[in-house]
Amino acid sequence: MITRALFIPALGFLVLTSCAQTNASSNRIGLSTDPGRALFLKNCAHCHGADAHGNEGPDLHNLEWTKEQITTRIRNGKKGQMAAFAGKLSPEQIKSIVSYLRTLK
Repeated sequence: MITRALFIPALGFLVLTSCAQTNASSNRIGLSTDPGRALFLKNCAHCHGADAHGNEGPDLHNLEWTKEQITTRIRNGKKGQMAAFAGKLSPEQIKSIVSYLRTLK
């Protein structure tokens, strides 16, 4: 019979091991701790898709725009096509999204 003194540490070990395995497998399937990606998923993915390959909005891979052009589009939007995010996202958050978008190949 397992005593209480052994059961609680063993349970703690199992929980920690399970969390570590979950985090490792999450990173293998492409989930990231990148703040730009997290902001993208929250604010942009509903139009551009979670993988940024497009849905209602265009594919954002291999953008040939400068960082300034992307920043301006996110900040100001495009009439009838994309909402402006200047009032919703801080300049730092927009910069994080731009940095994330520049990694998409």
